[in-house]
Order: sequence, then structure tokens, then C-alpha cells
Amino acid sequence: MAEHVDVLIVGAGLSGIGAAAQLARELPDHSYLVLEARGTSGGTWDLFRYPGVRSDSDMFTLGYRFKPWHEDSSLADADRILNYVRETAQEYDVDSHIRFGHRVISVDWSTEDAQWSIVARHGDTTVTFTATLLWACSGYYSYESGYTPSFAGQDSFAGQIIHPQAWPEDLDYAGKRVVVIGSGATAVTLVPAMASSVAHVTMLQRSPTYVMSQPRVDVVARLSAPHTWCCACLSTDPMEIHRLGERLLLAVSVIARTDGHTASKGRGGATA
Repeated sequence: MAEHVDVLIVGAGLSGIGAAAQLARELPDHSYLVLEARGTSGGTWDLFRYPGVRSDSDMFTLGYRFKPWHEDSSLADADRILNYVRETAQEYDVDSHIRFGHRVISVDWSTEDAQWSIVARHGDTTVTFTATLLWACSGYYSYESGYTPSFAGQDSFAGQIIHPQAWPEDLDYAGKRVVVIGSGATAVTLVPAMASSVAHVTMLQRSPTYVMSQPRVDVVARLSAPHTWCCACLSTDPMEIHRLGERLLLAVSVIARTDGHTASKGRGGATA
């Protein structure tokens, strides 16, 4: 017989843990389960192991409203984010609601019964659940393997071709010449992390990426920390104060860039 819950959440990453914690906070009388295909929580922040992996969004807005990010670093390393996610799970007893090793393989809505039917594979068996609400927090890419294009001549390439999502733990790249294909968030964190160890690293990009250098410690975060005077005086959400500070800094930046005497297109940016 299918196990029924009010809410079934798919995925025990940052989003899934946050959804479960919100349910525990706001609707404690409602039952829920979290189905996680892997054997551990954390999602992206546990899966990715490439050098320099960190957030590409500031944690003061990426984090949970009910549990503000208190560290000074806005763009946090993966291990800090993972600790944050798992700490949240412990605080709201989310771990006891997670079914690890359950990969969802099909879902079906019944109008007559007004509920979802969810089938998950667990080992060599399948398990069926029913739920009034299905909450998908499974991310937007395949955990099995990242997209890998086919390059002409790669079969005769004498070196290694590595996908960041499947970074080998024992990979030794010290003293080697490396080409990183792409200039997105992964490449922007990977290249600086490798630069001090390799003989040479080149970022190969199709379109220019403009990067503005900022300090690792967020000054606005220090001013908007919950224990500081500004929160006490304004009596508002610390993340709202942080967003206000960001808007003010952005406005100043725009004014500087549009000053015809001191700015030019691309000024302050860097390309590989």
C-alpha cells in the first residue's frame, strides 16, 4: 500500500532542505517526506568537488530568510554552504523525514483523488507514495553526468579531458598546461584556483565575460548583521538592509561608469 503524506519534496539539496524547514516552521501539523536519489544531503554543494567551487550568487539572498547568512563572505565556499544546509536540516529535524537512495522515476496526478502518485526506485525495488502536494526541488541538470560536447580529434588527444562535475579526487594537475573551455561561473572559480599550481592555464571562451573585482569580505554584510545597531534601529530584515546596500553600491558604480571623463566601455572588467 502506498504511503501518503501531505507534501512530498523531491531533492535534499539547498532548496529541498529549505522547503522542508519552512513546512516544519509554518505548517507543523502537516506530514511530509523528502526523497533523495543520492545517499547524502546537500545536492550541488556535496556533489561538486572541483577546485575553488563556491556560490555564484551572494549568500545573503541565496540563503534562507528564516536563517540569515551571518558570515562576512558573500560568495561562500562549497563546504561552508554545505554546513549551512545541513545545520538547517538538523535544527528543524528534516533529516528524519529524508528517504535517501530513493530516485523518483514517475509521477501521476489523479483528478478524481485530488492527489499525486509518485513512484521511486530504491535499490532493486520500487516504492509508491501519494501526496496532496508534490514539491520538485531537484535542480535543473543531470547529476549522473554533466553535458559534454564532442570535439573533433579528442580521441587522439594525449592529455586528460575532465568534466568539473566528475572531478577525480586524485587528479594531479601540478605543473601541467591546462585549457578551461568556457567562461561561466564554474570557469571563473576554477581558473584562479588552479593558477598557482599549473604551468599555465588558459580560459577558452566564445563570448567575452566581464568581471568586476570585489573584496572577499562583504562590508555591507558587516553593517547589516543581525547583532549590529542598524537592525536594532531600523527593526527590519537584515537581508533587506543588505539588498539596500547593494542597490546603493550599484548606483554609485553606474554613475562612475557613465562619467565620460573617467569611464569607457568595459572599464573595470577583465577578459581571459
